[in-house]
Amino acid sequence: MDIAQIRTQLATAKSAVNKNDLAGSLKRFIYALNALVKLENVPTDVRSLIRDISVEYNSFTAIKEELKVNFTYTAGEEKKLLVTCVKVYEHLTKTAEEEKESYEDALARKKNIDVNLIAAKDFLSRGFVEQADEAVKKALESYKDEHAIFAYIGKLYLDSNFITRAKHYYKKAVEAEPDNQTVAKQYIEVNKMQQK
Repeated sequence: MDIAQIRTQLATAKSAVNKNDLAGSLKRFIYALNALVKLENVPTDVRSLIRDISVEYNSFTAIKEELKVNFTYTAGEEKKLLVTCVKVYEHLTKTAEEEKESYEDALARKKNIDVNLIAAKDFLSRGFVEQADEAVKKALESYKDEHAIFAYIGKLYLDSNFITRAKHYYKKAVEAEPDNQTVAKQYIEVNKMQQK
């Protein structure tokens, strides 16, 4: 890797860390540092860029304290910084792997959501609000990141004319997906209905 490629990797690492993507940034930073330790003379502008990035890494205090590391950079100690970065990157990727949900677990969880939402819809169609509330509660116990669930529950209650409950779930839907204009409009409509 030539010095231009190293600069590109470092610039990408800096951009990623500014977006709070520590793992993505570290990956690029490690590539660049690995190439730099093989060079005899590291250019001053590259050292400055490394220093800037390491300052950003030091702002991730939780990971620093957990792993008892310090990203402080001193010229000529690129290898030491490389070892620290590899340690943190391996920790982050290992943690991400452990947090991944298996396909079977995700399927079972989503099935539980579906079964309980179908039950809630059935209860509401027969006027059993308390049982519907309980089914919704069970569905939400399996909720992870399916943000559309809140708008769906809001619609279930709205269709059964339970405006206050519908408003509550549309509000949650807006909070979960603030950029979703459709959900925002539905929330506004439910708000108007409740005020009548």
